[in-house]
Amino acid sequence: MAYRRTEYMEKRVARRKQQIIKAAEELISESGYKATTMQDVASKAGTSIGNVYFYFSNKDEMVMEVIDHLCDEIWNTGDLERVDLSSYPHYSIEALDDYLKITAIFEKKHFAKAILGGATYPGFRDRLIRFFEDKAVKRYAKYSDFYQGIDREMAFACHFGSVINVMMKVLEEKLDRTPHEVGMFLARWKLQARGLRQETVNKALSDLEQLIQQIDRLKSKS
Repeated sequence: MAYRRTEYMEKRVARRKQQIIKAAEELISESGYKATTMQDVASKAGTSIGNVYFYFSNKDEMVMEVIDHLCDEIWNTGDLERVDLSSYPHYSIEALDDYLKITAIFEKKHFAKAILGGATYPGFRDRLIRFFEDKAVKRYAKYSDFYQGIDREMAFACHFGSVINVMMKVLEEKLDRTPHEVGMFLARWKLQARGLRQETVNKALSDLEQLIQQIDRLKSKS
């Protein structure tokens, strides 16, 4: 008879896996990808090396999960739900969404450290870009008219490639810009790259400034 896990066991397995991912994330933040070993992760997570290999067949597979976990934290930032967006056009909402994700990257210090620590991993950049591309394609599929006349996949590849490149330069202190400056620049750049008229871009950025102020006020009250 095949072995079947109970709901309790499923939760326990998921919880243990998250503990290992969290331990790997912290170690990569502190020591970098190359210096972090599977044994280090096992010790940090308070488990055995065999248990780590039960969840991950090798170090590369584990690092991929760490990258996805970090990206999920950024993608699922909750600030977008703080304001009423019903009266705003979709390009203004997307500009806000992009801005919040970019600034969230810099606000989450552990993410920034893990990004730098994992940057030496060969598949790191491609994994980040593919993650955000896949999420964006699904999220903005309903705005098919927004991409009329342009190659949507190419637009996403250019945008997220630029985001990762700028992010790395800021984190490495090769580019001295505030999170707000980076967020506003990339939001503008993306709208312009879509071929939108300048008045439309200006309206979206004006809306963005208003929405940022609303979110800041709500944060100050909470």
